[in-house]
Amino acid sequence: MDSEDLTILAELVSEDAQVLPIDTVYGGQEVTLTEEEDIDYFIKIKGLSEQILIIKCDKFPAPKSIFKNSKRECKRADYIILTNTENKKTAVFLELKKGNPDNAELICQLKGAFCFLKYCQKIGQVFWEKPNFLAGYEYKFAVIKEIPKVNLKKKTTRIRHENLANRIKMKNIGIPEMPTCYFIFKHQEEIHLKKLLNNIS
Repeated sequence: MDSEDLTILAELVSEDAQVLPIDTVYGGQEVTLTEEEDIDYFIKIKGLSEQILIIKCDKFPAPKSIFKNSKRECKRADYIILTNTENKKTAVFLELKKGNPDNAELICQLKGAFCFLKYCQKIGQVFWEKPNFLAGYEYKFAVIKEIPKVNLKKKTTRIRHENLANRIKMKNIGIPEMPTCYFIFKHQEEIHLKKLLNNIS
């Protein structure tokens, strides 16, 4: 993890809220990300870059003791994937769903994760005294839903490769960094990081 941004973020975020890549027998690294409500629903992301940090965003408790949640602002997506590959810095806000939820729910979760990362950015800028902390990242919203149920203890024998993402427009609220769309993948059990990034670019 050579990027100063990712190093600072790793210092800020607790180990329990980070998902660490594991080495594969074929070389390279991968992670297994589980759906919050049921670990039998998961996605493997393979071909990880060296400069990557994955945050389990829902480890951050919903601030309902402070916010009224009238706009569902206490929601958040499952994961944030920050990567710096080929001199391009990307932050992917990722929600996993075993079912097919409505779009309004998904948008609130993605927006909540976006706000969480912006909060982290301000902490890094102020407490680490790094004014350019997390600057220059391109933000992307992504959802993987209708994930097939698979036992983590068993090897997968059948994989559906429907890797093309469906682009869904969102309301443009005039915030330059805020995505104006999100991308939906379906029926995924695994995906290569490069393919994920290419499909949401």
